[in-house]
Order: sequence, then structure tokens, then C-alpha cells
Amino acid sequence: MATPHGTTPLPEPSAPRPRAGRTRTAARLAGGLLTVLALLGAGLQLGHRLNTLDLPAVNRPTQDGYTLTVYFTPGQAYYHGPQHGIHDRACAGQNLPDTYPADFLDRVGLEGFGKTVHGDYLGWDFTQHCYFVTDRAPVGSHENPLVPWQSVAANQLSPGTRLRILDCGQGLSPDTCARVKSANWHVDDLCSIGCDDAKHLDLYIGEQTGADIDDQDSYFVTTNAVVQADAPAAAN
Repeated sequence: MATPHGTTPLPEPSAPRPRAGRTRTAARLAGGLLTVLALLGAGLQLGHRLNTLDLPAVNRPTQDGYTLTVYFTPGQAYYHGPQHGIHDRACAGQNLPDTYPADFLDRVGLEGFGKTVHGDYLGWDFTQHCYFVTDRAPVGSHENPLVPWQSVAANQLSPGTRLRILDCGQGLSPDTCARVKSANWHVDDLCSIGCDDAKHLDLYIGEQTGADIDDQDSYFVTTNAVVQADAPAAAN
């Protein structure tokens, strides 16, 4: 399908990590530039997909050495890059006449969904490498709604695993750490990129509410967190 007149072809969505850090996903570690660069050098990138992978339930005791990153739903209203048409990147059966800011599309390609100025959601299918529009709010790997400050993307834990963050590790503000520790996290999503490490959790923090999200305390990467994971209860 041809690119609309007056636009240029959009490259494959990239996963830049300006934070560093389901894309995942940055922030500032205490003294944090060096650690962020180290994570970037290790290829830490976030992204989320809709296909599922059922892993066996495993009871895990308290463990340290976790990396925590965050992902969110970007809002088109906060992005103002050059406009790009995505006709030629539409999923089968989708008619996407609009153009979108290139920086917004980059974020959608990293985070999985973005809220458009029309109030619906632009999604990126990580398996088919195409865009789609839906009226539904962002969902996890089992088509479940993502819940801010509860949903976690992790590839090495069973869906439904309950998580408590006992120690935030380095780099979070006291207020943010308190919020992370008090939240009732549970695994209901997968990472398509960057979460192969069994001790990597990607925490969903909801929809973007301001243009300066990269500078917000809630947008972080932290290492050496202490986590307690409890396997989901067996179905009756």
C-alpha cells in the first residue's frame, strides 16, 4: 500500500531508551547515568506483544538482584514530530487513513499501545509487525486489561504470579519507592524484547499524563531490587 502523499516512509519502530527504561522504560539511577548506559549497552529494550506463553507455576522465595523497569501508554497529544502515514504498515483488515507524529509511533513501537487524539488506541503487533486501531484500552498477553501500578510483564514467571517489591534497589526517590513497595503487583503480560533475564520485571504505570514523562520519578530503571514472588493459586 502506497505511502500517503506528502509523507515519508516510516522506518521499523525502534526502541530508543532515553530513560534508560516493557518498553519497558527510564529514569535516573542514583548517580544513574553510568548504570543506565550499562543497561543500554547490554541491549535492554522494552516492548510488548499480544501473543501468549503459558509457563508452569513456580513458587519462588524472596530474591535479590532484580532489575525493575517501567512501561506506559503514550499519548499522541504529547508528541509533535514529523507526520508519517502508516497505510503500508496496517494489519490485515485495518484502514488507517491518519498520519501520526514519528516520535509517537516510535513510542507505540516500544510500548505496544498509544492513545490517539481521537480517544482510541493505536497498537503495534510485535509478531506481525503492523499497526492496528482499537477502542479497547491496552491489554496484556491474555487479552486482559492492563492495570496501572498492578500489571507486570515478565517472561520467566507464570501468569497470575503475585509480586511484592521489598527493596527498590538503587535510584528511586523515596516517594516512588514507597509507591512501588505498597503496590499489589501481578504478572499478566509478556515482554517481547529485553526481559529474557529471569530477574527482570517490567511494571505498568498507566497512561501518559504529561509531555515530560522521561523526567518523572515514576519513569525509572533500577537494579538490585528485592522481590518476593508467590505462585498463583491452583484453579478449582
